[in-house]
Amino acid sequence: MKARHTIYCFLVGFMGLVSIVVCLLLFDFWLFLRLPASADRTLREIIVRPGMNVTAVARLLHDEGIISDPRKFYYLCRYRQAGQRLKAGEYAFYAFSTPEQVLDRIVEGRVALHRVTVPEGFTVREIARTLNEKGLASEAMVMRYAADPGWIRSLGIESSSLEGYLFPDTYHFSRSQGEEVMLKAMVTQFRRRLPADWEQRSQELGMTLHEIVTLASLVEKEAIVDAERTRIAGVFFNRLGRGMPLQSDPTAVYDLENFSGPILWSHLKRESPYNTYRNKGLPLGPICNPGSKSIQAVLHPEKVPYLYFVSNNDGTHSFSENLQEHSRAVSRYRELRKAAASKGESPPGGFEPSGPGTVSAVQSKP
Repeated sequence: MKARHTIYCFLVGFMGLVSIVVCLLLFDFWLFLRLPASADRTLREIIVRPGMNVTAVARLLHDEGIISDPRKFYYLCRYRQAGQRLKAGEYAFYAFSTPEQVLDRIVEGRVALHRVTVPEGFTVREIARTLNEKGLASEAMVMRYAADPGWIRSLGIESSSLEGYLFPDTYHFSRSQGEEVMLKAMVTQFRRRLPADWEQRSQELGMTLHEIVTLASLVEKEAIVDAERTRIAGVFFNRLGRGMPLQSDPTAVYDLENFSGPILWSHLKRESPYNTYRNKGLPLGPICNPGSKSIQAVLHPEKVPYLYFVSNNDGTHSFSENLQEHSRAVSRYRELRKAAASKGESPPGGFEPSGPGTVSAVQSKP
């Protein structure tokens, strides 16, 4: 009897000890689930690569200080049956995130998004370079897709290039999306942001959407002050109506890779399907990606008597009805530039001079 009693007491004591240990382990695991790895507010980024198993992901999270214990995270994944549901991608976590929050984000595939701002007037190449610099896309691949006629047609764009159709806006992309998805997002935004009356107005103007966007790209490159966009568009329409070359300086250098001003006589005389000094009418296609205001300006141009405009060296322009007035305005512009140069200043905008016939005023007579 005494032996049985001893064994019974031993078993009770052992079971009690086991219960205490289990309770302590469960409490420890409960604390792991509820408590962050640290109170540090630093953002930590990781990349879960395709094929990584739970053990590798847990170790990665621990090495980056996102979780405090990789073994417990492994057990959490087993308990939640999440081992086969971890999604590859780039993730960003604060160290004060709880392990359950971390696991939920990876299972749901809520990858890190990177803010990308495409300014009005950016070219396809500048967009490609920006995406490449942020590590989101290959510049070469962006350029390849943007010049693939078949792929462009699949987006419903009748053009040999996506130039003009990548809408200037702020986007949020993940590294895992790929070049095609990013470009499609910009084209989709272009369609969303077209003015509601664009089809009616393009018919009234006798222009296709491609022609509207092409002319809008010239307005985008020439205009700095919003109030002048419709007036500049009106000047271009006047010149088109009279059969005059548009003589927009930015068109002369558009297809020169990595060009940075100033625009010289040699640029204006070079053969190029975009050069509106050498060719009458619109250039081959858009020379940048215009914003809503420039597209709106082309759809609703201001009725003006002007045929010329030239920079005032402060972002605004002087508009002229004839070559004599324009020549005087050009002379004033050159004096302003000379004065600015003596002070070490430079004009706003990326081109000089600006406006039809500015450089070759003597050749601009209709």
